[in-house]
Amino acid sequence: MKFPLYLLCLTFLSLFTACAQQQPAAPYKFDIPSGWTTETFPIPIDFAPTIPYKGKEELRFTPGWGAPGEQHWSYAFVWWLEGMPEISEATLQRDLEAYYGGLVGRNITKRNIPADKVVPTKVAIRKVTTASGYAATYSGTVDMLDYMALEPITLNCVVHLFRCKKDNHTGIYFEVSPKKSNDPLWQQFEKLLSVQCK
Repeated sequence: MKFPLYLLCLTFLSLFTACAQQQPAAPYKFDIPSGWTTETFPIPIDFAPTIPYKGKEELRFTPGWGAPGEQHWSYAFVWWLEGMPEISEATLQRDLEAYYGGLVGRNITKRNIPADKVVPTKVAIRKVTTASGYAATYSGTVDMLDYMALEPITLNCVVHLFRCKKDNHTGIYFEVSPKKSNDPLWQQFEKLLSVQCK
């Protein structure tokens, strides 16, 4: 049976297009514990367009992230960024203020939150001892409106930077929770991500 030439051409074109669209796997593993939920978004981020990167954001939410209780506002996320942008205390503070300010602002509008409930979004970041396997580690706080509970909240955060020169990408791993640093949740966050960058 002869295969028409135009069908052969269409088949090869489809295979070539599919291969061209496939992205290489990121050189890290980001676990999803049982009961946790996940989302992935493109960067630039729609609610924080001033953050000057291209890439993607992957999130891991604890089961109680969106409800009152022990795990409220506890989650982790990775920014997987194209190239080797400068990352420092100043850029992280700038970007996180844009991120959480935009997130809160979007929800103020969507949820019709009264103006007297709104508080400024403020971020403080400092460099700390670099954790094993990373290029740099930072610690800090995010003071913002908890738009779910309609009251101010302080989120503690740990931020790990990793560079993947072979892939020409930069990774930033954010661990976020109102919990104090001695809570076991932080140990769980530290085990979620494993990096194999060169």
